Amino acid sequence: MFSRLMSIIKPGDRRKERRVKVRLSAELGGIKGRLTDLSLGGFGFYPDQEGLEVGDELMAILHPDEFTNLEIPCRVVGGDQEGMVLCVAFIKVSPELFEPLQSIITQQSVGHSSEAAH
Repeated sequence: MFSRLMSIIKPGDRRKERRVKVRLSAELGGIKGRLTDLSLGGFGFYPDQEGLEVGDELMAILHPDEFTNLEIPCRVVGGDQEGMVLCVAFIKVSPELFEPLQSIITQQSVGHSSEAAH
């Protein structure tokens, strides 16, 4: 399972933590949007509206399913070249959130892999 997961994650990614493509709704500082990718160090965020700036320190609320909300403090650290997706780094992932976050990454990776096979 682990080797399959590692083959899905982009090997050329130069970030400290490996990222996987995800499709999750989220809020960042009260602005709704969706995650484009996720790692144990942060995520890409496509906001539904403007108002977030590089340097903002905000609370992110990830919605992996209809029953779960993960609240994690984070900082906007950059954006993509088109200015559409924000690069967001977690400031601190508490020990109780580490396992659920890792589970989301694993589930999303495996789910996207099986979708591609169909």
